[in-house]
Amino acid sequence: MNYELSSFTAIRQAIAEFRLAWRVEPNATIMLEQVFLPAGHRGVLDLRRQLVVGERGMGKSFWTHALSNKVIRDKLAGYYRFPELKSTEVRIGFNGSDKKQVLAPTVDELAEIRQQSIGTPDLIWKALLLRIVEDMLGRRIDTLAATIGLLQQQPSRYSDTLSQLDDQLAGKRQNLLVVFDALDRLAQDWSTIRELTRALLRLAIGLQSFTSIRAKIFMRVDMFSDREIFRFQDSSKIKNDHVSLVWQPEELYGLVLFEILRNPDGQPALNLLAEQTDTLAALPINGEDSRLHVSKQRRLVHALAGEFMGSNKKRGLVYTWVPLHLSDAANNCSPRTFLAAWKEAAERVPAPADRAIDHLGLLDGVRSASQSRLNELYEDYEWIRPSLEALKRQFVPMLRSQLFQLWEEHHVLQAIESSTYGEVSKTPAGLTDSLGLEALLEAMKSVAVMDERSNGKINVPDIYRVEAGILRKGGVAVPKRF
Repeated sequence: MNYELSSFTAIRQAIAEFRLAWRVEPNATIMLEQVFLPAGHRGVLDLRRQLVVGERGMGKSFWTHALSNKVIRDKLAGYYRFPELKSTEVRIGFNGSDKKQVLAPTVDELAEIRQQSIGTPDLIWKALLLRIVEDMLGRRIDTLAATIGLLQQQPSRYSDTLSQLDDQLAGKRQNLLVVFDALDRLAQDWSTIRELTRALLRLAIGLQSFTSIRAKIFMRVDMFSDREIFRFQDSSKIKNDHVSLVWQPEELYGLVLFEILRNPDGQPALNLLAEQTDTLAALPINGEDSRLHVSKQRRLVHALAGEFMGSNKKRGLVYTWVPLHLSDAANNCSPRTFLAAWKEAAERVPAPADRAIDHLGLLDGVRSASQSRLNELYEDYEWIRPSLEALKRQFVPMLRSQLFQLWEEHHVLQAIESSTYGEVSKTPAGLTDSLGLEALLEAMKSVAVMDERSNGKINVPDIYRVEAGILRKGGVAVPKRF
C-alpha cells in the first residue's frame, strides 16, 4: 500500500525530536501532557501496596512526582480506577534532594544526624513522619533533630498524633500518602543504607495499623535483592506484596506513539497513517494505554519501520526484535532506552524513502542505546566496569569456569576492592559481605547484567554486551573501535 510520503517525513522528524522522557530529577515538575499511562503500572497507584521495585530508568522518580501533582493524581485516579487518590494528600518523605525542603530531609541533613548519633534509624523516620502529620494538623513543626529528641522523651507522641490524624482522615474519607525515593542516596555506605532502609520498611509495616496513612517506597532492584535489608521480623508483609515496575513491549511502543502524538507536526501525520492502516484504535489518546489493540499496534509499527529486520523474516520481526535486543537479563527494557533507540534511528542518513525509519536505523539505534545504557550503569555501579572489561573481545554465552578465569586473570576483585571499597557507588551490596567470584556473579545477576542459562552458561544481553565490546555469534555487531 502506498502511503503519504510527507507523513513519513513528519513522523521521522517528530521521532528525531524526542526529548527522552522519564529522567526525572529531585523536585522536578511533571506536566499533565507529559504523562503516559502504562496499563501494567496500575499496582504502583494502589495505596495498600507500599513497596515498588524497579531498575534505573523504569519510572520510579516519575511516579514519585506524578503522585505529588494534584492534577495528575486526579487523572491517575480515573484511569487506573483508584477513586481514593482524588482525596489523598501526598507528601515527599525523601527523594535524594540536596535542596533544602520544608519537611523532607536533604542528603546532608541525614548525614549530619547520623554523624551526631542523634537518634536510631527507627526514630529518624518516626520523627520525619510525625513532622508531616503535625503539619497536616496545622501545628508548628520543629527541626528533624529536635523532633527526634522529643520522641526520645515522649515515645507515645508518635502513635497519639498519628492516631488523631488517622481518625480525622477516616471520618472525611481522605488519605495521607508519604512517598520515599532514591534510597541509594540515604548514605555513602551500604551498612548505613541498610539500617535506614530496614527502619523505613518497618515504619511502612507499622502504618498498616492505621486506616488512612500509608507510605509508598520506591526501591532499586539490587537493594530488593539484598537479603540483609529484609532481615527483620514481619518483612514478608511488605516484601511479598511489592510491585515490580516493568514495561511490556506493547507499553514501550505505546510510549513511542504517544511521544509522536505530542509533536505538533507528528500528530496529524501519525493520525493519517493510522487512518490509512485501520489502526486508529492503537493510538494512545490522552496518554491512555492502548494495549487492548496490540495487533493493530503491531501493524502500525510495521507501517512506520518496516516488518522485518532485513529483507525477510529470517532476521526477525521489527516489533519483537527491537525490545528483545534492548532488554536486560531480566527481560526488562527502560522507556528511556527504547525512545533513545528510535530517536537515533530517525536521525540516520540517508533516510528511507517509503517509511519513517528502517531496520538499518534501528540497528544503529540499538548500538547507540547500548552505549547510553552502559554509561548509566557505570554511573550507578562503578564496580561493573572492570567486571565487563575483562570480557572484552570474548564470546558469550560462556562457561562459568571461563568467566571466573577471565576475572582472575584481569584481577577484577582486586580492582573493585582497591577503588574505595565500601562506597555505594563503587561496591555492590552483596560484595560488602563477601568479596568473591561467586558473590560477584550473583551481584551481576541481581542488576540483570548477566544471566545463567539452563545449560550453565553465562550470558550478557545485547544492551550491555555491544558497547562493552563483548562478542556473540550472530548477534548485533560491536562497534568497529573494538
